[in-house]
Amino acid sequence: MGAVMAPAPASRFDLVVASDVVYYEELVDPLIETLRFFVKGDVVFLMAHMRRWKRTDKKFFGKARKVFDIEVLHKDPPPEGWRHGPVVYRFTAKKQRDKK
Repeated sequence: MGAVMAPAPASRFDLVVASDVVYYEELVDPLIETLRFFVKGDVVFLMAHMRRWKRTDKKFFGKARKVFDIEVLHKDPPPEGWRHGPVVYRFTAKKQRDKK
């Protein structure tokens, strides 16, 4: 996959917010690359997510954990008739370790 190219933002930002962005398995890699482009340094990504597709969720979180530190900030109980409730996650870029 090629590098994501976009113009530099006009101003700094420190938070990216999204909800229900993990949907189709074929879009997991482009989503990870987009997040890698924006979530650098002290930038935080907050994501609200409702688990719907086990395979897609497993692929997304498996790949995301290689690049980001992920913390659960909040969990709601499942709505009636659902197995899982919405969860709010905090993603931050993994810190580069010094090689000695």
